[in-house]
Amino acid sequence: MKLDISQIDNLRLHRSTFEGMINLKVIFFYTDGFFLDKCPAEKFLADQVDSVSLPEELRYLRWDYYPFKSLSGFNPKNLVVLKLIRGEIEYLWNGDDHQGLVNLKEINVADCKNLRKIPSLLGAINLEILECSGCESLVELPWLNHLTSLNKLGLTGCCNLKTFPVVPKQFPILELSDSKIEEVPDSIEHLVRLIKLCLKNSKVNTVSSNISKLESLHDLDLSHCPIAEFPIIPRSLTELNLSETQIEDVCLSLDTPSNLQTLDMSGSRVKFVSIKMESLRDLNLSHCPIVKFPEIPRTLIKLNLSGTQIEEVSLSLDSLGNLQTLDMSGSRVKNVSIKMEAALRDLNLSHCPMTEFPEIPRSLRKLNLSGTQIKEVTLSLDSLNNLQMLKMSCSSIQKLQCSIILFGLREIPTVDVSSPILMSKSIYRLQMDHCESLTLLSELPPYIPYLDAHGCTSLEKVSFTNLDPLDDDDVDWFYMLFCNCFSLSQDSIDNIEANAMLKIGYLAEKQRLTWEYPYLRYRLFCCFTGNKISTNMFEHQSTSSSLVLKIAPNGSSGSRFLVFSICLVADLTRCHHHEYLKFFCEYQLTPPVVVIMKSSQDSGGPVQTLRRRGSIWVIMC
Repeated sequence: MKLDISQIDNLRLHRSTFEGMINLKVIFFYTDGFFLDKCPAEKFLADQVDSVSLPEELRYLRWDYYPFKSLSGFNPKNLVVLKLIRGEIEYLWNGDDHQGLVNLKEINVADCKNLRKIPSLLGAINLEILECSGCESLVELPWLNHLTSLNKLGLTGCCNLKTFPVVPKQFPILELSDSKIEEVPDSIEHLVRLIKLCLKNSKVNTVSSNISKLESLHDLDLSHCPIAEFPIIPRSLTELNLSETQIEDVCLSLDTPSNLQTLDMSGSRVKFVSIKMESLRDLNLSHCPIVKFPEIPRTLIKLNLSGTQIEEVSLSLDSLGNLQTLDMSGSRVKNVSIKMEAALRDLNLSHCPMTEFPEIPRSLRKLNLSGTQIKEVTLSLDSLNNLQMLKMSCSSIQKLQCSIILFGLREIPTVDVSSPILMSKSIYRLQMDHCESLTLLSELPPYIPYLDAHGCTSLEKVSFTNLDPLDDDDVDWFYMLFCNCFSLSQDSIDNIEANAMLKIGYLAEKQRLTWEYPYLRYRLFCCFTGNKISTNMFEHQSTSSSLVLKIAPNGSSGSRFLVFSICLVADLTRCHHHEYLKFFCEYQLTPPVVVIMKSSQDSGGPVQTLRRRGSIWVIMC
């Protein structure tokens, strides 16, 4: 018997509804996932009965929003699967009523808010799954250590569960987050095959030292727990999460027997850190009240110190020779000197009170200086050699000079000297949006894939260098944004439009050369301030939402490929999230065969349909 109860208004039940169905083996009353939160249990209580009689031959029972308090009167001796998700049940059956449960393999009572306890399962020796997640009233569990087949126990969100569960020694994963469990007991040593233990957001304040005896434990999560001392961890542990705890000191010596690779202490009360174990690769100390750069191992690869009280960073090759990612965003850093030439790839100093450009290594690929107070930037050839991404959104930048170019105020003299620095193929992202003091972007590389300068209200001049066509086969998209740049001169608008057409030509040529590979997609999105479309660039124009084109038999260029771009004028003054822009186009080709194709384009990339190979959009706002 199968029924989607989300599609009915009410379910009329009588106590004897199933009594005549002596051979009924399956009851499957389910709700579609979309309606899972919208099906009130009351709609299944039309006759207000307090129970129904279920046939003993039943082997599979799934009844979402089960409306009764228990399964009293039902003998589950033949039952294999029991699912009563989001039901009104308070208890399954009396503790010792049913012990012949050898067929039972799964019990799922997830989100049964009124369920208070699970009965004795001594006879359910073949039980594999016990899912009780979200049972907010559950206060106790029976001993489960005799259930040797049990491999999944869901107790996440059992916010009144106070006792650490007794499970079989071979149990691999324990998820006990959002519970009231206060300690990890000494008996933890018996779980010899435990791989992961999660007690996130529980009440744990004590962890037994016996946990160090577990040789299989790899992942321990005690985040958001009131624990105040760093736990003794087993050698096998590779990931430890102690974020938002009360721990104040972390001292792990070189002699500490551990394979720990990831340690998260973010949001904790840590003030002092001394870690020398060479196994550590990833350390998160964000939003901790530390004021000095921590003592950390040379082997560290990733370090997060965002939101800390640290004011100065001075790193040499000897101190952190393998560090690749350093996040200091939102900290109090004012001075930075980093001389790790061979390692550092990603540096985030956004929203720091910095006034001078940091001393950065040649190896750096990503640099984020958004929201800083830096006004002038001068980058040498060495520092730009590998730089791929520079972000200075919402900063106070007035002048950015890379030997060839200057981004500056009108009071500052411009520099216009030919140089290959920013023409380097390594630069693929330049993000300068909402830099309200920026007035000049000069000698930009013409084929940079990502250029965002929207919201630069003082920006007046934009120009691009003249280079030979790009020969990088990896570039198949371009994104260029100048929305709300209301001070742009007409020459600058012409330069932006011309650069967009240059990129369109490049993509069209790539598409011609790769037409045999339909999985390749090419796209361009360009948006800039304006109210008039150039007739030189776009010959066919219309003031309505449709346009009729008459194309020569083999195309205007004699090619058998039909390629065209679209330019439109749109009012985007009220659009604050340009990354969510979406435009739609429907086009029809005739004769001899009529083909209707619909395409769409959002600012992050096109949605492809049918056999369309690319999207080219130029937006004027």
